[in-house]
Amino acid sequence: MDYIFRTPPGTVDREACARLASELDIPLLVARLLCQRGMTSPREARDFLYPRLGDLPSPLAMKGMAEAVDLVLHHYKRESPVLVHGDYDVDGISATVLLTTFLRRLGLEVSYHLPNRLREGYGINGASLRELAARMGGPALLITVDCGISAVEETVLARELGFDVIITDHHEPPPVLPAAQAILNPKQQDCTFPFAGLSGAGVAFFLVMAIRSRLVAEGVWSRESSPNLKEYLDLVALGTVADVMPLAEVNRILVRAGLEVLTARKRPGIWALCERIGLGSGRITAEDISYRLAPRLNAAGRLGRPEIAASLLLCPEVDQALTLADRLEEANNERRRLEAEVITEAFADCETLVDAGYQSLVIYGKQWHPGVIGIVASRVAARFQRPAIVFTDDTDPAPDRLKGSGRSIEGLNLYEALKQCTDLIEQYGGHAMAVGLTIRRQNLENFRGVLDSAVRANGILERTRHMVIDLCLAGDSSEIFSRRFIAAYQNLEPFGEGNPEPVFLAQGQRLDNISLVREHLKFTVRVNQGTIRGIGFGLGGRIDVAAGPVNLFFKLKNSSYRGREFLEVHAVNISTTG
Repeated sequence: MDYIFRTPPGTVDREACARLASELDIPLLVARLLCQRGMTSPREARDFLYPRLGDLPSPLAMKGMAEAVDLVLHHYKRESPVLVHGDYDVDGISATVLLTTFLRRLGLEVSYHLPNRLREGYGINGASLRELAARMGGPALLITVDCGISAVEETVLARELGFDVIITDHHEPPPVLPAAQAILNPKQQDCTFPFAGLSGAGVAFFLVMAIRSRLVAEGVWSRESSPNLKEYLDLVALGTVADVMPLAEVNRILVRAGLEVLTARKRPGIWALCERIGLGSGRITAEDISYRLAPRLNAAGRLGRPEIAASLLLCPEVDQALTLADRLEEANNERRRLEAEVITEAFADCETLVDAGYQSLVIYGKQWHPGVIGIVASRVAARFQRPAIVFTDDTDPAPDRLKGSGRSIEGLNLYEALKQCTDLIEQYGGHAMAVGLTIRRQNLENFRGVLDSAVRANGILERTRHMVIDLCLAGDSSEIFSRRFIAAYQNLEPFGEGNPEPVFLAQGQRLDNISLVREHLKFTVRVNQGTIRGIGFGLGGRIDVAAGPVNLFFKLKNSSYRGREFLEVHAVNISTTG
């Protein structure tokens, strides 16, 4: 199998790697991985390996923050009711729970609203806004989280209905912004916040930081009596990882600390969810969020019931949390059933497009459930290594309109690609890795062609034809299985967008105890008079190749089962050595 290096070996300074290894007392191979990721100085590398909450930037660097805090404090002193308006995905739910919990701790009367994606759609809905205003019974503060940056008309309506409005969002701002009293979005023009890649929950967290700081300065709290905001970082980690935000710089600090909080499982809802899915002990990783926690928290929102997930995360009682976790599991099973109804047909449509030479995959199903098109787009993008947009009918308000959800692959900004198609799009929003949009049915074929031209111009497909590796292990590969290497290697986590998990290549490797478990390949690898077990998910068809010496492409996993941690090799591919 052909492979390419993520960072060409000749571009990495060997002396810099050796110096890094010596000064930080880390294995040379870990130093090489750091240098390949651009951390060549000891200070850069130390900050990357050991991120500290004390290094977070000031929230006041974010444009609109001072105005937002002033408005919150104004309503705090008036004891006005507050409405937190979120979104129905994990990031929106986490941000909603974070802000609701904190403001209630201030003694404010706080309610929240998460839209029903099947009835209201994404973001702020005018009809729902009128109902919410009537329920508030008078002047109130509306704070959006993970939505609102495109809600120009809805913000005008909110102001007319008696709301003061703070918008907190992280999606790409449109040319015309809403007329809110304060807007927090690190992507807006002239914002001096040093990192634009925050999640919705991340933006909400910095608002909470700024409010706490002001209340301490005004003597409402002392530093000792003020809330420990690290307790909220489990929610920030959930939102950041689930929304595929870059795990670099500020997000790396937030998520590393947030994973520690998640692992402690002190939030009853998190404890209950982990118990129900067999994650009751051991470290919780970013991968656990992506593949085990987030799909369940998302499932309720996909079916139009996001309040189940919010209630779980807000729940103070263990027994009630277990009941809510069971309801989430039921929703997830229903989501799987709906997804299964779509996925076979979607994959078949994609095969046809690939055979026709398309480098992007735009597919449509009249009866596909709108709650699963996003996850189907993710599955399609992963399977075919192409950006994907999945459409289904959107009968409200226009019967000829299609609703779409798109997911990208590493190296392609899908939001930017959509800018080439604006003449064919009714509305769109999102960020580099995920978008939502609507188009007219009659524009589907033209849209497919124009988007494909934009993707083709990017050249992304040529860069994904080869297996991408980080290190080729020459000769004896036992060093990377040593305790010293693993201890240092774990400090490279969390892996994800912007910090890809390293892929290793061991050439001429012999596999033992080879067997099949359904479509998966199980094996062991001999290391230092011992063995390490391995698995290749979906690689069962390579069992004949595995019998001889192979080139083993793999990732290292420090897995856990029933409280016991162990090292495991996860093969991503195997090929013959010839």
